[in-house]
Amino acid sequence: MEWPGNRPGKRGSTIPNVQSAKEHGPRGSGRRRAQSRGDVREAAILACAWELLAVKPIGEITIGELAAGANISRPTFYFYFDSRDAVVRALAERVTQDLFDTAVLSIDDNQDGPAAVLHRIASAYMQRWRREGPLLRAMVTLGESDPEHRAFWNEVTGRIADAFAESIEADRRAGRALPGPPSARDLAVTLMSMMWRCGYDLSLSQPSEEADARMADTLAAVCMRAIYGPSPAP
Repeated sequence: MEWPGNRPGKRGSTIPNVQSAKEHGPRGSGRRRAQSRGDVREAAILACAWELLAVKPIGEITIGELAAGANISRPTFYFYFDSRDAVVRALAERVTQDLFDTAVLSIDDNQDGPAAVLHRIASAYMQRWRREGPLLRAMVTLGESDPEHRAFWNEVTGRIADAFAESIEADRRAGRALPGPPSARDLAVTLMSMMWRCGYDLSLSQPSEEADARMADTLAAVCMRAIYGPSPAP
């Protein structure tokens, strides 16, 4: 599992090279102190967690493995994070802005028409699941058991749904999209849930450019018909 274009972590793995979580919102629970992104030990812990998530579910990852992988002691580990889940939350915070941008920046680019925009979103979203599937699946697991993590993830997906709904509503007002019901927000949430489920399943399958392309084509077609009908107005 590799993050393209990012700074190297321990043993050649790479972790997200985005702005710090502090710049995007509150840091996850369990963080012991504010750390710079250049902190070598914290980076090593995160890189180790990233590598382990690629080969085993979160429930099987231990503090001992994370500490050993980062070449630190267990007491030192707890200086940076107070649990395994806090490490995964820190990784999650690093991907959320990129995840938001994948959807929202494409939504805002309407020059190519709705079909091209939706296909670009679907394709980019599936690519993220290919790259980040183990982490995204771990976030689902944490959300089922940790109310704070669930609230964090709901805030992220809520921002994406709001932007998607605003785009649908704008096209409805312009006469390009089908009128409601359902509301633009409900439609956006439903389509996002569909894409999330498809991405989840895709991340568990063997990599295939052909299968991934078919998935993006299908998702874009379903979204087009749900929002615009068989033939969107020019």
